[in-house]
Amino acid sequence: MIAVEEEFIDKITAAFHHLRTGKVPQPIPIPDDLPDNEIRQLITFVNRFLVEFAIFTEAMAQIAQGELDLRPMAGRMAVIHSFKALQSNLKHLTWKTQQIAAGDLEQRVDFMGDFSIAFNTMAQQLKESREQLVDLNQELERRNQFIRETFGRYTSDDIVGVLLDMPEGLKLGGEKREITLLMSDLRGFTALAERFEPTAVVALLNHYLSAMVELIHQRGGTIDEIIGDAIFVLFGAPLVMPDAAQRAVCCALEMQKAMRGVNEHNLSMGWPEIEMGIGIHTGEVVVGNIGSAKRSKYGVVGRAVNLTARIESFTVGGQVLVSPTLINAAGRGLILGEEVKVHAKGMREALGCRELLGHEDHPGLLLQEEAASFTTLAEPLPFSYLSLTDKHLGEKMHPGTLLSLCTRRAIVEVTCPLEPYANIMLRLKI
Repeated sequence: MIAVEEEFIDKITAAFHHLRTGKVPQPIPIPDDLPDNEIRQLITFVNRFLVEFAIFTEAMAQIAQGELDLRPMAGRMAVIHSFKALQSNLKHLTWKTQQIAAGDLEQRVDFMGDFSIAFNTMAQQLKESREQLVDLNQELERRNQFIRETFGRYTSDDIVGVLLDMPEGLKLGGEKREITLLMSDLRGFTALAERFEPTAVVALLNHYLSAMVELIHQRGGTIDEIIGDAIFVLFGAPLVMPDAAQRAVCCALEMQKAMRGVNEHNLSMGWPEIEMGIGIHTGEVVVGNIGSAKRSKYGVVGRAVNLTARIESFTVGGQVLVSPTLINAAGRGLILGEEVKVHAKGMREALGCRELLGHEDHPGLLLQEEAASFTTLAEPLPFSYLSLTDKHLGEKMHPGTLLSLCTRRAIVEVTCPLEPYANIMLRLKI
């Protein structure tokens, strides 16, 4: 039995413990007086292994950093060739990876077995992902271009920006939605246009529309159509607006208030004063991209559109008429005037609309009617008239007498009572 000092056993055990944890321990010192026995031979073998292990560990660290100095491994030819091959493969792999990072996704490797398969699969997936991103980017650009072209001229920049930022984009398919619709029209503009030079008519109309469009944009409305002197505006499409009805109400009042400035400009240019009527209605419509493959636009269809146009047709200059559904949607605060019966196609009973005069929360928007200054005719002027209902003239002609006039009203004497704002066709007897 060989006598072994406990100190050497502890040092050999500690060296192998360090190797197991990935550390490279220092060689174990061998005392000069240690006999040349199995213990000395064991420590010598362990020290030789530790020196070899330290060299290979340093070599692997250098390979990980992309550099390998083979000089410390001289004389160990059995492994130098393997390390050279590994270093060369890793350098080549690094170059391939750099090419992929630069955008060349056609790079492949075929010298590292299973790793090559994994690397090539990764490169192919990156290529397919880039192709998908290119397709998605092109689709996004087409969508954004459509939104800019469709809404850029007809709604505010803020709304266009929100549409562009929406992850789901704009729903191009039709969908039912309750929105508020506003329609305005100038009174007697067709007859006025026939009496003036075309250039003056266009200039007058453009100035009027510029003022109205600015107000519509400020209230978040989307102009669906401008047909001549008529404007059709949507509140609640394409963007859903919980306060769409309130926005439309304020917009209509602001438009009527702005007519004073429009007419002051007209008079300064030698143009006539103009008057506008507005109808507002809240109802369900189908909204979406409407048209053909060659020409389409974002628009709305439905009974509510026709009813809004009908309500607007019953207005007189300077008036805003609102439907019962609009009144319910707008909530408290509306200042309403007298009721106006609107006869709409397909409705058994007339729709009881109300004149909108203002809003309690916006006292500056109150529409104040100017006091009428009537001029009494020196001689009463007889006339006859026909009642107009749903664009159909009555069969019986009724007599009447015109007694006095102002700019917007008249006092007449008739044998058959007329409802407020009734449509009639006059035949003056001059």
